[in-house]
Amino acid sequence: MNVAGTSWGLSRNIRRQLYLTVVEKVILYASAVWAHNITARQQKLLSSIQIKFLLNITGKYNTTPTASLQADKGGNSDYEDIHSDHESYEQPSPPSTIHPALFSLEDRISHGGRVPSNRTPIEVYTDGSKINDQTGSAFCAIANEAITKTWKANLSPANTVFQAEMLALKAAIEWANTANEEVDIWSDSKSSLQALKSFNVKSKITQEAQMTLLENARIRLGWVKAHIGIKGNEIVDTLAKEETTDGIPASLPFPKSFLKKQLLQLSLSRWQAEWDNGETGRSVYSIIPKISNKQLHWSRECTQFATGRGPFPSCLKRFGLHSTDY
Repeated sequence: MNVAGTSWGLSRNIRRQLYLTVVEKVILYASAVWAHNITARQQKLLSSIQIKFLLNITGKYNTTPTASLQADKGGNSDYEDIHSDHESYEQPSPPSTIHPALFSLEDRISHGGRVPSNRTPIEVYTDGSKINDQTGSAFCAIANEAITKTWKANLSPANTVFQAEMLALKAAIEWANTANEEVDIWSDSKSSLQALKSFNVKSKITQEAQMTLLENARIRLGWVKAHIGIKGNEIVDTLAKEETTDGIPASLPFPKSFLKKQLLQLSLSRWQAEWDNGETGRSVYSIIPKISNKQLHWSRECTQFATGRGPFPSCLKRFGLHSTDY
Protein backbone atom coordinates (compact mmCIF):
# COMPACT_ATOMS: atom_id res chain seq x y z
CA MET A 1 0.00 0.00 0.00
CA ASN A 2 1.41 3.38 -1.01
CA VAL A 3 1.31 6.04 1.70
CA ALA A 4 2.86 8.93 -0.24
CA GLY A 5 3.85 10.13 -3.69
CA THR A 6 5.85 13.08 -4.93
CA SER A 7 2.99 15.50 -4.32
CA TRP A 8 0.51 13.67 -2.09
CA GLY A 9 0.19 11.50 1.01
CA LEU A 10 1.69 11.44 4.49
CA SER A 11 4.38 13.94 5.43
CA ARG A 12 8.02 12.88 5.70
CA ASN A 13 7.92 13.20 9.47
CA ILE A 14 4.87 10.91 9.76
CA ARG A 15 6.51 8.38 7.42
CA ARG A 16 9.66 8.46 9.54
CA GLN A 17 7.65 7.91 12.73
CA LEU A 18 5.83 4.97 11.15
CA TYR A 19 9.17 3.45 10.19
CA LEU A 20 10.70 3.91 13.66
CA THR A 21 7.67 2.78 15.67
CA VAL A 22 6.30 -0.01 13.46
CA VAL A 23 8.64 -1.27 10.74
CA GLU A 24 11.90 -1.07 12.68
CA LYS A 25 10.33 -2.71 15.74
CA VAL A 26 9.13 -5.64 13.61
CA ILE A 27 12.57 -6.05 12.02
CA LEU A 28 14.35 -5.95 15.38
CA TYR A 29 11.88 -8.20 17.20
CA ALA A 30 13.75 -10.63 19.53
CA SER A 31 17.11 -9.37 18.24
CA ALA A 32 18.52 -9.84 21.74
CA VAL A 33 18.40 -13.58 20.95
CA TRP A 34 19.54 -13.81 17.33
CA ALA A 35 21.78 -10.77 16.75
CA HIS A 36 24.90 -11.77 18.67
CA ASN A 37 26.80 -13.26 15.71
CA ILE A 38 25.08 -11.68 12.73
CA THR A 39 26.73 -12.50 9.39
CA ALA A 40 27.69 -10.19 6.51
CA ARG A 41 24.92 -11.77 4.41
CA GLN A 42 22.36 -10.97 7.12
CA GLN A 43 23.67 -7.40 7.35
CA LYS A 44 23.18 -7.03 3.60
CA LEU A 45 19.65 -8.43 3.85
CA LEU A 46 18.77 -5.95 6.60
CA SER A 47 20.09 -3.07 4.50
CA SER A 48 18.04 -4.21 1.49
CA ILE A 49 14.90 -4.13 3.66
CA GLN A 50 15.75 -0.77 5.19
CA ILE A 51 16.54 1.01 1.92
CA LYS A 52 13.00 0.64 0.56
CA PHE A 53 11.56 2.51 3.51
CA LEU A 54 14.34 5.12 3.53
CA LEU A 55 13.68 5.91 -0.12
CA ASN A 56 10.01 6.44 0.70
CA ILE A 57 10.86 8.67 3.67
CA THR A 58 13.45 10.83 1.93
CA GLY A 59 11.98 10.92 -1.57
CA LYS A 60 15.39 10.26 -3.12
CA TYR A 61 16.20 8.38 -6.30
CA ASN A 62 16.51 4.58 -6.18
CA THR A 63 20.22 4.82 -7.02
CA THR A 64 21.02 6.88 -3.90
CA PRO A 65 23.62 5.10 -1.68
CA THR A 66 22.20 3.56 1.50
CA ALA A 67 24.74 5.45 3.64
CA SER A 68 23.38 8.76 2.34
CA LEU A 69 19.82 7.69 3.08
CA GLN A 70 20.73 6.78 6.66
CA ALA A 71 22.49 10.12 7.21
CA ASP A 72 19.45 12.00 5.91
CA LYS A 73 17.01 9.91 7.97
CA GLY A 74 18.87 10.75 11.18
CA GLY A 75 19.20 7.14 12.24
CA ASN A 76 21.88 4.49 11.89
CA SER A 77 21.65 1.12 10.22
CA ASP A 78 19.35 -1.58 11.56
CA TYR A 79 22.52 -3.64 12.03
CA GLU A 80 23.78 -1.16 14.66
CA ASP A 81 20.31 -0.91 16.23
CA ILE A 82 20.27 -4.70 16.59
CA HIS A 83 23.52 -4.69 18.54
CA SER A 84 22.20 -1.89 20.75
CA ASP A 85 19.06 -3.90 21.57
CA HIS A 86 21.07 -7.06 22.16
CA GLU A 87 23.39 -5.36 24.67
CA SER A 88 20.58 -3.42 26.40
CA TYR A 89 18.43 -6.37 27.38
CA GLU A 90 20.99 -9.10 28.05
CA GLN A 91 20.87 -8.56 31.85
CA PRO A 92 17.25 -8.37 33.10
CA SER A 93 16.41 -6.99 36.54
CA PRO A 94 15.90 -9.63 39.26
CA PRO A 95 12.31 -10.32 40.39
CA SER A 96 11.10 -9.45 43.87
CA THR A 97 11.62 -12.12 46.53
CA ILE A 98 8.86 -10.80 48.82
CA HIS A 99 5.64 -12.81 48.95
CA PRO A 100 2.59 -10.62 48.11
CA ALA A 101 0.77 -11.76 51.25
CA LEU A 102 3.62 -10.45 53.41
CA PHE A 103 3.91 -7.07 51.72
CA SER A 104 2.36 -4.60 54.16
CA LEU A 105 4.02 -1.21 53.72
CA GLU A 106 1.08 0.89 52.50
CA ASP A 107 0.13 2.12 55.98
CA ARG A 108 3.70 2.83 57.05
CA ILE A 109 4.73 5.15 54.20
CA SER A 110 2.96 8.50 54.01
CA HIS A 111 2.91 11.06 51.20
CA GLY A 112 0.90 13.59 53.19
CA GLY A 113 3.64 16.17 53.45
CA ARG A 114 2.93 16.92 57.11
CA VAL A 115 5.52 18.77 59.17
CA PRO A 116 7.50 16.41 61.46
CA SER A 117 6.74 16.69 65.17
CA ASN A 118 8.25 15.25 68.33
CA ARG A 119 5.86 12.31 68.16
CA THR A 120 8.77 9.87 68.22
CA PRO A 121 12.09 10.10 70.07
CA ILE A 122 14.10 9.81 66.83
CA GLU A 123 13.57 11.64 63.54
CA VAL A 124 15.79 10.74 60.57
CA TYR A 125 16.12 12.90 57.45
CA THR A 126 17.50 11.62 54.14
CA ASP A 127 18.60 13.27 50.92
CA GLY A 128 20.39 12.61 47.63
CA SER A 129 22.19 15.13 45.46
CA LYS A 130 23.88 15.43 42.07
CA ILE A 131 25.95 18.54 41.32
CA ASN A 132 28.39 18.86 38.40
CA ASP A 133 28.32 15.09 37.81
CA GLN A 134 29.08 14.44 41.48
CA THR A 135 26.49 12.21 43.14
CA GLY A 136 26.01 11.44 46.82
CA SER A 137 23.69 10.37 49.66
CA ALA A 138 23.24 11.41 53.27
CA PHE A 139 21.06 11.04 56.34
CA CYS A 140 21.07 12.55 59.79
CA ALA A 141 19.26 11.43 62.95
CA ILE A 142 17.88 13.92 65.48
CA ALA A 143 16.78 13.11 69.03
CA ASN A 144 15.69 15.75 71.54
CA GLU A 145 16.65 18.44 69.00
CA ALA A 146 20.26 17.21 68.92
CA ILE A 147 22.02 15.50 66.02
CA THR A 148 22.92 12.00 67.16
CA LYS A 149 24.04 10.42 63.88
CA THR A 150 25.21 11.53 60.44
CA TRP A 151 26.08 9.41 57.43
CA LYS A 152 27.15 10.36 53.93
CA ALA A 153 28.49 8.57 50.86
CA ASN A 154 29.53 9.52 47.35
CA LEU A 155 28.53 7.58 44.25
CA SER A 156 29.69 7.33 40.66
CA PRO A 157 28.82 10.21 38.30
CA ALA A 158 26.87 7.59 36.33
CA ASN A 159 24.44 7.04 39.21
CA THR A 160 21.19 9.01 39.27
CA VAL A 161 19.62 11.26 41.91
CA PHE A 162 16.95 8.58 42.41
CA GLN A 163 19.65 6.03 43.25
CA ALA A 164 21.25 8.52 45.65
CA GLU A 165 17.90 9.14 47.36
CA MET A 166 17.20 5.42 47.61
CA LEU A 167 20.66 4.65 48.99
CA ALA A 168 20.13 7.29 51.71
CA LEU A 169 16.75 5.77 52.59
CA LYS A 170 18.19 2.26 52.68
CA ALA A 171 21.07 3.35 54.93
CA ALA A 172 18.65 5.19 57.23
CA ILE A 173 16.32 2.18 57.42
CA GLU A 174 19.20 -0.15 58.25
CA TRP A 175 20.43 2.22 60.95
CA ALA A 176 16.90 2.62 62.36
CA ASN A 177 16.56 -1.16 62.47
CA THR A 178 19.31 -1.26 65.11
CA ALA A 179 17.50 1.23 67.36
CA ASN A 180 15.27 -0.28 70.02
CA GLU A 181 12.55 2.34 69.65
CA GLU A 182 10.21 3.91 67.12
CA VAL A 183 11.86 5.88 64.31
CA ASP A 184 10.31 8.22 61.75
CA ILE A 185 12.30 8.63 58.53
CA TRP A 186 11.62 11.67 56.35
CA SER A 187 12.47 12.20 52.68
CA ASP A 188 11.65 14.93 50.18
CA SER A 189 11.70 12.39 47.33
CA LYS A 190 8.16 11.25 46.50
CA SER A 191 9.42 8.92 43.77
CA SER A 192 11.66 7.04 46.22
CA LEU A 193 8.87 6.64 48.76
CA GLN A 194 6.48 5.50 46.04
CA ALA A 195 9.04 2.91 44.93
CA LEU A 196 9.27 1.56 48.48
CA LYS A 197 5.48 1.14 48.54
CA SER A 198 5.44 -0.70 45.22
CA PHE A 199 5.41 -4.50 45.18
CA ASN A 200 6.51 -4.71 41.55
CA VAL A 201 9.70 -2.67 41.92
CA LYS A 202 12.74 -4.24 40.20
CA SER A 203 15.50 -2.22 41.84
CA LYS A 204 17.69 -4.42 44.02
CA ILE A 205 18.52 -1.65 46.51
CA THR A 206 14.80 -0.86 46.87
CA GLN A 207 13.96 -4.51 47.45
CA GLU A 208 16.64 -4.73 50.16
CA ALA A 209 15.21 -1.64 51.89
CA GLN A 210 11.72 -3.17 51.72
CA MET A 211 12.94 -6.40 53.32
CA THR A 212 14.44 -4.47 56.25
CA LEU A 213 11.25 -2.44 56.67
CA LEU A 214 9.15 -5.59 56.80
CA GLU A 215 11.35 -6.92 59.59
CA ASN A 216 10.70 -3.92 61.85
CA ALA A 217 7.20 -2.45 62.19
CA ARG A 218 8.51 0.37 64.41
CA ILE A 219 10.02 2.18 61.40
CA ARG A 220 7.75 4.58 59.52
CA LEU A 221 8.47 6.80 56.54
CA GLY A 222 6.97 10.05 55.31
CA TRP A 223 7.37 12.78 52.75
CA VAL A 224 8.44 16.27 53.78
CA LYS A 225 8.49 19.31 51.55
CA ALA A 226 12.00 20.55 50.78
CA HIS A 227 13.39 23.99 51.62
CA ILE A 228 10.68 25.18 54.00
CA GLY A 229 12.97 25.63 57.00
CA ILE A 230 12.69 22.23 58.67
CA LYS A 231 15.92 21.87 60.63
CA GLY A 232 16.70 18.23 59.92
CA ASN A 233 15.92 18.53 56.23
CA GLU A 234 18.15 21.59 55.83
CA ILE A 235 21.02 19.83 57.63
CA VAL A 236 20.82 16.72 55.48
CA ASP A 237 20.54 18.86 52.34
CA THR A 238 23.90 20.43 53.24
CA LEU A 239 25.37 17.00 53.98
CA ALA A 240 24.13 15.71 50.62
CA LYS A 241 26.03 18.46 48.82
CA GLU A 242 29.18 17.81 50.88
CA GLU A 243 28.99 14.07 50.34
CA THR A 244 29.53 14.44 46.61
CA THR A 245 33.21 15.11 47.32
CA ASP A 246 34.14 13.72 50.74
CA GLY A 247 31.63 10.98 51.58
CA ILE A 248 32.54 7.32 51.89
CA PRO A 249 32.70 5.57 48.49
CA ALA A 250 29.52 3.67 47.63
CA SER A 251 29.19 1.27 44.72
CA LEU A 252 25.84 0.84 42.98
CA PRO A 253 25.11 -0.75 39.59
CA PHE A 254 24.72 1.82 36.85
CA PRO A 255 21.08 2.54 35.98
CA LYS A 256 19.55 1.29 32.77
CA SER A 257 19.27 4.87 31.50
CA PHE A 258 23.05 5.27 31.73
CA LEU A 259 23.66 1.97 29.96
CA LYS A 260 21.30 2.98 27.16
CA LYS A 261 23.11 6.30 26.81
CA GLN A 262 26.45 4.50 26.58
CA LEU A 263 25.05 2.06 24.01
CA LEU A 264 23.69 4.94 21.96
CA GLN A 265 27.10 6.63 21.99
CA LEU A 266 28.76 3.34 21.00
CA SER A 267 26.27 2.85 18.19
CA LEU A 268 26.85 6.41 16.94
CA SER A 269 30.63 5.98 17.05
CA ARG A 270 30.38 2.77 15.00
CA TRP A 271 28.11 4.50 12.51
CA GLN A 272 30.49 7.49 12.34
CA ALA A 273 33.42 5.16 11.59
CA GLU A 274 31.44 3.50 8.79
CA TRP A 275 30.46 6.93 7.44
CA ASP A 276 34.07 8.20 7.57
CA ASN A 277 35.49 5.14 5.82
CA GLY A 278 32.66 4.49 3.37
CA GLU A 279 33.06 4.49 -0.39
CA THR A 280 29.56 5.67 -1.26
CA GLY A 281 27.59 8.79 -0.43
CA ARG A 282 30.69 11.00 -0.52
CA SER A 283 28.83 14.00 -1.93
CA VAL A 284 26.56 13.96 1.12
CA TYR A 285 29.57 13.33 3.39
CA SER A 286 31.13 16.60 2.20
CA ILE A 287 28.00 18.37 3.51
CA ILE A 288 27.32 16.20 6.59
CA PRO A 289 30.68 14.88 7.86
CA LYS A 290 29.32 14.32 11.38
CA ILE A 291 26.27 12.12 11.75
CA SER A 292 23.54 12.39 14.39
CA ASN A 293 20.10 11.01 15.22
CA LYS A 294 18.46 14.26 14.17
CA GLN A 295 16.50 14.12 10.96
CA LEU A 296 17.49 16.56 8.21
CA HIS A 297 14.40 18.35 6.97
CA TRP A 298 15.67 18.78 3.44
CA SER A 299 13.30 19.38 0.56
CA ARG A 300 13.20 16.92 -2.32
CA GLU A 301 15.21 19.35 -4.44
CA CYS A 302 17.89 19.72 -1.75
CA THR A 303 18.31 15.95 -1.39
CA GLN A 304 18.63 15.58 -5.15
CA PHE A 305 21.29 18.29 -5.26
CA ALA A 306 23.24 16.89 -2.28
CA THR A 307 23.27 13.32 -3.61
CA GLY A 308 23.72 14.20 -7.27
CA ARG A 309 20.77 11.97 -8.06
CA GLY A 310 18.24 14.03 -9.97
CA PRO A 311 17.44 15.59 -13.35
CA PHE A 312 21.07 16.62 -13.88
CA PRO A 313 22.93 15.95 -17.14
CA SER A 314 25.80 14.18 -15.31
CA CYS A 315 23.35 11.86 -13.54
CA LEU A 316 21.27 11.22 -16.65
CA LYS A 317 24.41 10.41 -18.66
CA ARG A 318 25.39 7.68 -16.19
CA PHE A 319 22.17 5.85 -17.02
CA GLY A 320 22.32 6.45 -20.77
CA LEU A 321 19.62 9.11 -20.75
CA HIS A 322 21.83 12.02 -21.84
CA SER A 323 24.76 12.37 -24.17
CA THR A 324 26.96 14.77 -22.16
CA ASP A 325 27.72 15.83 -18.58
CA TYR A 326 26.42 19.34 -19.22
